[in-house]
Amino acid sequence: MDVKTDILKNATSKELARAAVAILIEKKALDVRLYEVGEENPITDFYVNATGRSLTQVGSLADEIVYKLELSGVCDAKVEGKRGNAWILVDYGNVIVNIFDKESRDFYNLDRLMPEGTEINISDIVQEVDKKLEINTTEEE
Repeated sequence: MDVKTDILKNATSKELARAAVAILIEKKALDVRLYEVGEENPITDFYVNATGRSLTQVGSLADEIVYKLELSGVCDAKVEGKRGNAWILVDYGNVIVNIFDKESRDFYNLDRLMPEGTEINISDIVQEVDKKLEINTTEEE
């Protein structure tokens, strides 16, 4: 068995949400935000919202999340909105990932509907991805 398989199979909702955020950042999604809404929302524990640079990228970002999480043992995604690629929802039950084009993100403005105080700081994930991709790492001379 490959060491990388089943890494997230028994992951917590938070670990799954953070993995989705990392994938989106790695693939250059814009304005990625993570919300922990479990206390306030009976539908899910976490929302991840992101913007693609084009309709093509919106579709590619959704495909990449499903693909990478399947490689890690998470195979229960329900995907909605693939036809138009303006807004694709990837639903893992306790984690819902919304990927929009810019116009749809602005129009629906789901971020404003998130309960106050539920946004999670993702700067540590950004730093991990930057380090992985060797971005913004300069050595002092």
